[in-house]
Amino acid sequence: MLSGVDLGVAAGEAVALIGGNGSGKTTTLRSIVGLARPDGGSIEIDGIEASRNGALARERVSFLPQRPAFPATLTPGEILAAVCRLRGLAPGRAAQEIDSCLLSAVADHAIGTISGGERQRLGLAVAFLPDVGLYIFDEPSASLDSTASEIFFDRAGALAAEGRALLFTSHVAADVERLATRTVELVDGMINPRPWEAVS
Repeated sequence: MLSGVDLGVAAGEAVALIGGNGSGKTTTLRSIVGLARPDGGSIEIDGIEASRNGALARERVSFLPQRPAFPATLTPGEILAAVCRLRGLAPGRAAQEIDSCLLSAVADHAIGTISGGERQRLGLAVAFLPDVGLYIFDEPSASLDSTASEIFFDRAGALAAEGRALLFTSHVAADVERLATRTVELVDGMINPRPWEAVS
């Protein structure tokens, strides 16, 4: 349960949300993207109050859960094409992400037949597909192989450099040091008041 969490992420920031299991990290992310409903307070995305205009607010966010799941009978190409349609993106964006995430060899293969690493890269492709102001990642490197990990950190770092806002959770100190510009710690659903220095 969260209590009095006051958190803002500015353009160009990469904020790492850290804390032990059960501290409220994933609940915070799920609340922002509308997968959990807070009992009180407010969430604003680009100045849009999410409780009043949830669909409009969510258009400005891309979220990668810790364990993304895709229908086993669809292909990566079909998944990305569907996301393009839902997001109102040009179909060519799907092809760009297939190339960027090294999925060309399996773009037309059923997801149930591709490797775990390829499914990881598909999750990244879906997350990076939309052009939005805020990208949210829940433990993004926890299950990534080395290839997917390099793709993630290169792309996420480039987004922050472009002025996009990033919010991610992590238990891995090296990942926080590599990407975060600011660190926020949750303890029992509350932000630890001890100040943290920027790590990059």
